[in-house]
Amino acid sequence: MRRFVTFAALAVALGLLALWGQGGMEQITATAQAAQRSFQAQMAQGLRALRAGEPGALIALWGMCFAYGFVHAVGPGHGKFLIGAYAAGTDAPLGRMVGLGFAASLAQGGTAIALVYGGVLIFDASREALQIAGDVWLERASLIAIALIGLWLMSRAARKLMRQTLGAPVALAGAHGAAPCESCGHHHAPDAHQVAALTGWRDTALLVGAIAIRPCTGALFVLILTWRMGLIWQGMVAVMVMALGTASVTIAVAALSVLAREGALDWAGKLGRARLLAPWIEGAAGLAVLLVALNMLKTI
Repeated sequence: MRRFVTFAALAVALGLLALWGQGGMEQITATAQAAQRSFQAQMAQGLRALRAGEPGALIALWGMCFAYGFVHAVGPGHGKFLIGAYAAGTDAPLGRMVGLGFAASLAQGGTAIALVYGGVLIFDASREALQIAGDVWLERASLIAIALIGLWLMSRAARKLMRQTLGAPVALAGAHGAAPCESCGHHHAPDAHQVAALTGWRDTALLVGAIAIRPCTGALFVLILTWRMGLIWQGMVAVMVMALGTASVTIAVAALSVLAREGALDWAGKLGRARLLAPWIEGAAGLAVLLVALNMLKTI
């Protein structure tokens, strides 16, 4: 059953790549953007109903925010692409990628709250200044960080290919890491488990930070309006609910990418090429991340 799921995920991923290559994603993007505009209008109406004290207005607002987060994530965006490419190109397990997608979406909501209330309370910024900060400067910073992650993935893949070409180093310490020092009995180098844990936390921090730098436009829209209406905590909760809507798509992309990667490696394993294929997948993922980030930087 597990093998069937991984091969099915690989087929779906290849189908989506083919659809993207043929320009079919443009229609999905246009539909998602139209839905976002519709939800923004509905959220503005919901906020007016909330300020008027209409029963059920708060729950309705939060429901619209979740839906907005979902369609926002379906549309164009670098966050889910980065998560998906990283999941496809590395050996990160499914559980870690699901948690990473969840954390990145919530952190993005937190950035929106910090930007709006930091800008309003500390710098007395206007709505226009906040929108420019989020849509231009922070987006540029996010895309530059993502481009650097693409380069980092490519360099890591290149090092793995070089090690494969030169041959595996002689194992001096056994399967579990560095041998203890003969004179003192202590380990003076990290073992394999410590290195993996360090790499996992470092990767998580880099990915979450690169995505969270750029807050969602819809989140800024809601926070600015709720601040002006005096609906402070309601707006903050609405933004985090919106982040959950975004997370539902990001997590699905991460899971699909992990399962597709496992399907590809399973197929390569039957041919005795799994070890050789892995660094090429990571390098291709890094190149894709770099190209997408550079292309999006041109449009800002």
